Amino acid sequence: MNETRSALPRRNRTREIKPTYWRKLIEAGVPIDAADAIAWAIARYDTARRLPPSSQQALIRQYCAFVCRAGLWRSQLLVNPGL
Repeated sequence: MNETRSALPRRNRTREIKPTYWRKLIEAGVPIDAADAIAWAIARYDTARRLPPSSQQALIRQYCAFVCRAGLWRSQLLVNPGL
């Protein structure tokens, strides 16, 4: 139960910052669907240090210039421990 309680503030914080990240990505030129997935991945990383799944990492790589332009680049999101 303690684990659930401690995860709740992080989840709420993720939900609070995701729309801001999404807006920045849209303004930088990322398509809406991709911006949603990327914003979620970056928000989860910022609040809980959770690395995104490979599909989200691929989107971040594909739109890396736009992510940089939006000021949301996190190099650790692209680190692949399998390499």
